[in-house]
Order: sequence, then structure tokens, then C-alpha cells
Amino acid sequence: MKDILKKEIELISLSREEILKLSKVAKEFITSLKAEGLNAYVGGSLAKGTVIKGEGLFPSMDTSGEPQDVDIFVVFNYSEDIKKLEGILKKINLPGILKKVHGSRDYFQINCGTPKGIPPAQMASTDADKVGNALLEVIPVVKNNDPELAENVTDVSLSHVKYIGGEIKKNPKIADDIKLAKAFCRANRCYGAEGYARGFSGYSLEVLVIYFGGFVKFLKRIQKKRVIDPLKYFRSEREILSELNASKLNCPVVLIDPTYKYRNISAGLGLESFERFIDTAKKFLKSPSLKFFEKKDIDIEEIKKFAKSRKAKFIEIDLKTDRQDGDIAGTKMKKFLDFFAKELVRKQQKVLRKEFDYLGGKKAKGYLVVEEKMEIELRGPSVGLEEAVKNFKKAKGRKIFERKNYWWCKEKSGVAEVFKLVGKVEGEMGARMELGIGD
Repeated sequence: MKDILKKEIELISLSREEILKLSKVAKEFITSLKAEGLNAYVGGSLAKGTVIKGEGLFPSMDTSGEPQDVDIFVVFNYSEDIKKLEGILKKINLPGILKKVHGSRDYFQINCGTPKGIPPAQMASTDADKVGNALLEVIPVVKNNDPELAENVTDVSLSHVKYIGGEIKKNPKIADDIKLAKAFCRANRCYGAEGYARGFSGYSLEVLVIYFGGFVKFLKRIQKKRVIDPLKYFRSEREILSELNASKLNCPVVLIDPTYKYRNISAGLGLESFERFIDTAKKFLKSPSLKFFEKKDIDIEEIKKFAKSRKAKFIEIDLKTDRQDGDIAGTKMKKFLDFFAKELVRKQQKVLRKEFDYLGGKKAKGYLVVEEKMEIELRGPSVGLEEAVKNFKKAKGRKIFERKNYWWCKEKSGVAEVFKLVGKVEGEMGARMELGIGD
């Protein structure tokens, strides 16, 4: 186990030279902001010392040659002052291409990893060695001393940096354990708080590894302890469950934020991601190997074999959207796939497997295995309800019959029929599908 983890740390850690390059471009950018009267700080994994190669990129993307995420927090005293940030960014020399990203609060990206062909007005230098391979995420935050009064969740991000940084200073070795946890979850498709991923956030993994005292201890103990209060803000689990907002408890792990007692850091963790994590963790602990840290693509052939073994339909779905790349696009397409799967179940089709793969940009893939039922029976009104029975019999394309004091009908169904119905709401869902059905 020790040899495997040591080797993995070597594979995922940035070199000293890479760290220096990222730090250099970040500091130079912050200096240019300070010249305009703005206070800014390096945040995220780079500031905490827990950054891994390719962090922040979509799990399905080839990360070779892609820029590395670096968070830059620009601190404002008042939320209305944030409006001036965009104008300042457009007028100063930037180390890359500027892009505005919409979210609960708009932020900006500066891609320093593609220096070729960038207009001089958008870039201070085209020297890749000088700017480093960085993707600066410029995040406006409002200064606050009380997390409860924060206008946006990003406003408490600096307190997260302070807490994690303080814990790592106490125990420097824990930083490597955090890196391992991120790499492990990323490889096994259970990393990322985006709506389409519903995995562990980077911050939640940092808190969990620190709480349990290491990566391996985290894998072992998270399987048994699902309500966690690192700083013991509450007297018992019962008090936690009664004090927190009920909407934040519908998740497999409740993890109290050390910087704010009424926030569950793991509220976005989905059951599918967590169960995948637990299953993989058990296998790794039983038989440790570097393969558990290698990115896992969805095994389409395995899904096809499973479908064949159950004499079920294998369905491959192309998903597209016109929404903003990233969390918004991915989440829209994932919700549409989930909606289709629920409609299949509602129409008495049995969904045995469901997989979603966000490809980046505005595209995704969905895979379903369905036990198909071509005709279904639906119960209507009781025989004594004359008006309801009359309306029930009006519906076209139904075979009506009576059974045990109720009227019933037989209706054509199946995957293709449900797909036609779902296709009518593509506009409302903000995504569209193309269906491919195998044997």
C-alpha cells in the first residue's frame, strides 16, 4: 500500500517548477489588479498546497496539455462594487484570453494555456514559458466576517483557504493524503460538486481527509460514519439533523463546515456517486493497485454485455444543449436524461442501468439498459363514476376493458413511444436527445 501511494503522489503532484510558474502568473496578475485599486488573493488548491495535475478539468477530457486551474479571489467591500471588475479586466494587459462565465454570481476565466494566435491586446506576452500553463478563474467575493450573512457561497471561500491551510501547517503530510483522495475520486467519477456530477467537492475531501487523519483512514471509516461534525459544533447527531435545513440533508453524507456550523458541505453529493465510491474503495483496500487511480471511462462493451445477459435493450443517447459550457450545460443534459429515465419507469419500462458522460462543451452521452414492455395496462375510474368513465372511454388508441369494478385500458408503450413523448418537452428542458437502440 505505501509503495503504491508513494508512486501515485509522484504521478499526480506538480513539480516545483510547475508550481513556481503557476504562482508567478497568478502573482503578476494580482499585481496588475492591485494597480487598479483591487485587492486579490490566490485561493483554491494552489493556495492550500493540495493541487493535483488536471484538477478542475472535465473527467472525460484528455488532460494532456490542458491548462491548470488557479483560483484568484477579488475581494470587494460591497456587492454593487463587483460590477466594475469586468471593465477593469478588459482594459488591463491579461496573460491570456478572457471569458465571462455565468453562475449564481458571474466570474471570469483567463486561459493562459493557449498562447498561439492570441491578439496582442488580449495578452501581455506570447511566451508560454513566461505565462505558464494556467487557467485563471477570477472570482469576485464580498468581504464578510459572518458566514451566515454571506450573500453568495463563494464569499466564504477565503475562510476555507484559511482553515485548510492552518490544518496543513499543523500536519504537512496530510496534503499528500488530500491529493490522493482527489485523484482517487476523480479517476472513479465521484469528484466534482457540479450538478451533473454530484460527487465530492474538493473542499469536502480536504475536510474529510483531515478529520479522519489520512487517505486510507478516510476510505475505511467513511463507510461507517455518515454524519460528521469536525469541530463538534453540535452535541449529537440528532441535534445536527434537527438544526440543519431539511433540504440540505437529502444526501448520503452530512459534513458540517468547520467555518460555518449550519452548512452541510456534502449537500450536493449524490447517492449514485457515493455508492460508486464506496464500492471502489472496498476493492482498493482489499487489493491495492495504481489502476484505481487511472481515469475510468464508461465501459460501453460491459454495459452491452449486461443488457444481453438480461435480454434487455441497450440504448445509447446523444445529448446536446445550447446552454453555457460547464456546470450549466452538463446539468441541463443530465436532468434531461434523468427525466427520460423517470418517464420510462412511469410507463412501466424497467430501467436496469443508467450512465451519464459529460464530454465537455455542449455535448454528452447517455447509456440506458431497459427491459422493454411494448404494451401496458392502466387503471381508470371505478365503474360507478359515470362522467369519469365517459371521459376515460373517449381517449383514442386504447383497448378498454372492465376488471374488478374498475375500467382499464391497454396502451402502446416501449422505449420509442416514451421517447416521442419526451421529445415534446425538449425546449422546456433546455436540451435535446438523439436515440440509438441496440439489440
